[in-house]
Amino acid sequence: MLLFSDHEQQNGFFQRLEFVEVWHCGDICTLFPAKLLQVLKNLRSVKINGYKSLEEVFELGEVDEESNEECRWRGPSKLLSSLTTLELDGLPELKCIWKGLTSHVSLQSLIHLKLWSLDKLTFIFTPSLAQSLLRLETLEIRNCRELKYVLGEEDDEREIIPESLAFPELKTLYIFACAELEYVFPISVSPSLQNLEEMKIDNADNLKQIFYSEGDALTRDGIIKFPKLRELILWSESNYSFFGQRNFAALLPSLQNLTIHGHEELGNLLEQLQVRHLNLTIHLYSLLILYLFI
Repeated sequence: MLLFSDHEQQNGFFQRLEFVEVWHCGDICTLFPAKLLQVLKNLRSVKINGYKSLEEVFELGEVDEESNEECRWRGPSKLLSSLTTLELDGLPELKCIWKGLTSHVSLQSLIHLKLWSLDKLTFIFTPSLAQSLLRLETLEIRNCRELKYVLGEEDDEREIIPESLAFPELKTLYIFACAELEYVFPISVSPSLQNLEEMKIDNADNLKQIFYSEGDALTRDGIIKFPKLRELILWSESNYSFFGQRNFAALLPSLQNLTIHGHEELGNLLEQLQVRHLNLTIHLYSLLILYLFI
């Protein structure tokens, strides 16, 4: 079942539509079929809550001949290029957010992305799609129990990460109760996180590395600076590292609150965190010790 009929797609009714918010609808597998998505040029906000049967949000399909002709004389028109907010919550059957080829999709305007309780989702972005996330400020992921990768593919085979991949406006990264998550970002992304202010990773018990290594990437001096990071919370039973390679270190000159829980190899983790702040409070719950540096 589709939420929008073909007749409604053809009459141009949705061409000026900017906001879509849908709660607790019935037997729907695809919310935005490919033909409708090509009409929604001004879509800015999508919020979906409580679909028990929804399997995919955006069906991308192929670019039709009319769209190709328009691109020739107007320039390329990317799907979803106006989308600023995407919130998905309580979708137990959702397998993918974007279904199909992403080459004609751009998330260049996306600022806020919140994903809650998506039980079957295994990845969020393809690497090629993530290249357009230059304005993303908030990435919040909660209770996605099968999520393995932030960047991945439907067949679980990860693409080669483009060197140009960056999140220069990201301010808040929050990951909670994602039991299968193994990695967050490739290490090549970390130098772009100059505006990151909060990083909270809680109950990610299968996590291996926050920033995973990619061969000889970023071999310079091995120090990556996060100049605005004020709060870092790492709460988990796994002994993951901040960077995959131990010769890399994170310089945190603005850090005010560091909370670490459940890391048996605490010393190895702290070696990668270089803190330069006179009034830093560190809560080490795994050792039941509170240090106050003055």
